[in-house]
Amino acid sequence: MRYRCPSFSAASRVIAVTAAAAFLLWMTLGVARLASGQEAPEEVRINSGPYDIRALLVNSNLPAGFLQLSVLVRNAATGEPVPDARVVLITRHSKDGYEGWATALNSPVLPEQYDVRLNLDSTGEWVISVDVESPLGQAGGEITTVEVPALQRYTSGSLVFFGVFAVLVGGVAYVWWSVRRDRRRQAARE
Repeated sequence: MRYRCPSFSAASRVIAVTAAAAFLLWMTLGVARLASGQEAPEEVRINSGPYDIRALLVNSNLPAGFLQLSVLVRNAATGEPVPDARVVLITRHSKDGYEGWATALNSPVLPEQYDVRLNLDSTGEWVISVDVESPLGQAGGEITTVEVPALQRYTSGSLVFFGVFAVLVGGVAYVWWSVRRDRRRQAARE
C-alpha cells in the first residue's frame, strides 16, 4: 500500500485569506488613524483690507508635521490678481508659543496663486495666519488652526497583527512537521 500525501490546498487558502484579511484590517486602521489627524479645512476665505484672500489646502500629513497650502490673493475692489505681493504665512504653537514663518511664492503662470509648504515641528495645536503686503497695502488674518497628533510608532493593532502572524506561521510549521512525522511512521511500517 502506497502512502498518499493529503492535499493542503484548502488549508493553505484559509491561511492565506486569514493573513490577507488581518493585513488589510491593520492597514485600514492605520490609514484611518492617520486620516483622523488631517482635520484642516479645505478652503478658507478672508476679506482683509484691500485683499480677498483664499487659502486652499493642497496636501497634508499632519502626523509628520507637513502642510502644503496655496494662497490666492486678489484685489477686493476689482477682483484682479495681485501678482507682486509678499505673502508670508505665520505659524504659532498655541500652548508653547513657538513661532515660525514661511514665504509663499507665485509663478508667472498663476500670478495670484502663492504656494507654501509648512513644517510644524512639534505636536499640539498650531494657529496659521497670513500676512499680505503689496503696493495696495498690508493686511492679513488667521487662516486656520490645525492639530498635529503624536506619531505612534507601535500601536496595539500592530502588536496584534504580529501576534496573529506568529500564530499562523506556527500553525503552518506544526502542520508541516506533522506531515513529515506521519510520513516517517508510514515509511517505517512498510
